Amino acid sequence: MNALVMYDRETRTLWSQFLGQAVRGELLGRLLEPIPLTMTTWARWVEEHPETLALDKSGGFYSRDSYESYYKSNRSLGVIGQKNKDDRLENKDLVLGVGFDDGARAYPFEVLRQARVVNDTILGQPALVYFDDTADTAFAFESTMDDRKLTFRLVVEDGEEYLVDNETGSKWIPFTGTAFEGEFAGRTLERIHSITSFWFAWTDFYPDTELFGTG
Repeated sequence: MNALVMYDRETRTLWSQFLGQAVRGELLGRLLEPIPLTMTTWARWVEEHPETLALDKSGGFYSRDSYESYYKSNRSLGVIGQKNKDDRLENKDLVLGVGFDDGARAYPFEVLRQARVVNDTILGQPALVYFDDTADTAFAFESTMDDRKLTFRLVVEDGEEYLVDNETGSKWIPFTGTAFEGEFAGRTLERIHSITSFWFAWTDFYPDTELFGTG
């Protein structure tokens, strides 16, 4: 399915890195617990987390990206080529994928770049999708706190950008989903499992996916 597999040394089971699921071997069908991650720039990450430790690869491999030409090519598609042709987006358009087998939905980065904040419902639950245009990355959060549904808007003051929920007026750091002022100060929104993917790869796995903001 155009995605490499991992194996565990204990059972030699093969795992899909796209699904986090065992696809062959003793643990067939088992799922790994996903840990939310952020695909972003180093500069943006360190801005929020200045005490971060970084892996030293001892060879200067951070100076260039070997896949740069692949990202730009709309004809080179994965390891074995495209499996499911879907012309709703260009092959290499980036999307934020959510829902997965329970109800796949894709948020195109180009749509999110314009909207910046989307108050939506994911798998029947209130959700917030936020796009950080300083680092070209997207996040999905559960938009409930203490069983209260929250809706958000983006505010810029003195050059600083933050989210405000319309229900309590609390202010939130968009990059982390943590409130820093108001009723919910110190509280953090729960991240929703999501992945950043090329459109062709997402539709290979989820050919019936919904596509947000395209009609």
